[in-house]
Amino acid sequence: MARKTSPTLLPDASCLQLVCLQADERSLMVIVATTASGAVCPLCQSRSQCIHSRYVRIVADLPWAGWAVRLELHVRRFFCQNQECRRQIFTERVPSVVAPYARRTTRLTDLLTLIGFALGGEAGSYLVERMGLEITPETRLAAHSPATRAPGPHSSGIRGG
Repeated sequence: MARKTSPTLLPDASCLQLVCLQADERSLMVIVATTASGAVCPLCQSRSQCIHSRYVRIVADLPWAGWAVRLELHVRRFFCQNQECRRQIFTERVPSVVAPYARRTTRLTDLLTLIGFALGGEAGSYLVERMGLEITPETRLAAHSPATRAPGPHSSGIRGG
């Protein structure tokens, strides 16, 4: 029998550590830090533990009990240890939590895409708003999903008859 994992406030508790929770009247800020001892250069795949600096990324996450949730992700920049690599400094990536340059967690992106496919339009917007999520008119995830990019019909030049 498969063991069920219990839900957690963190998108991936295996690589994130809760630092602090802050709340105002409508939202939660979940402050987290990465826990890995080092990171892999995305260009040359060399592992490094030599920290250059730190910075903060703020991304939207799944709502909690109708409250909007923002994740304040404390990540590090590392020196690449490969002398031949063009990238001397790189930022650690947390692909199980957020894609590079994304403004929302992967689990929130998955939820919004699912809502877009299931409801779309005004019904989808209404549901998302009632869940405590913030979206903009540019949030058209279903349109950018790989499932909608299938090639259209084409003629093979063969005629039946």
